[in-house]
Amino acid sequence: MPILTGPEPLTAELTIRPARPGEEDAVLDLLAEAAAWLAERGIHQWPQRFLRESVLDQIQAGEALLVVGHGEPVATCVVTEADPELWGETREPAYYLGRLAVAREAAGAGLGNRIIDWVGEKAAAHHKAFVRVATTRDNPALRGFYERLGFEHVADPPEAKWPTSLYEKTTSSRQAEDFRP
Repeated sequence: MPILTGPEPLTAELTIRPARPGEEDAVLDLLAEAAAWLAERGIHQWPQRFLRESVLDQIQAGEALLVVGHGEPVATCVVTEADPELWGETREPAYYLGRLAVAREAAGAGLGNRIIDWVGEKAAAHHKAFVRVATTRDNPALRGFYERLGFEHVADPPEAKWPTSLYEKTTSSRQAEDFRP
């Protein structure tokens, strides 16, 4: 079940909503802008442009989200209920956050933090024990960002297609207690 079925306020000025069919380029453009910005800094964690089919599949599944301000997309992310490719088959209920990208014009104002907090709020409300992210192992700044937000390093899976670090953050859902040793 998608994390969100319709638009809702993210901040006083911004709305978060599912990306709609026909908005593939809006999502792809935000991701490409972020990939170019990272590449300028020597970080190659994303392709120059993701495949249209992957974005289309995520839009059709209700997993791709857009953050919109003044009618323009300013951020995107994907939220799923499973990521078996990186996390394997797990029994813990979680939201998996990926492809988080904020337009350069909106960067530096804490929007990425707000999106992550929002996913955590939704995870708790939907009785998910964790919010999980996968990031490139070779990006210490991004790893530090997630750690400062309370994410704990879980693993660096050797079988991943690219050097990956997995992180998770426990939600305020009481169900999280059932999955801790």
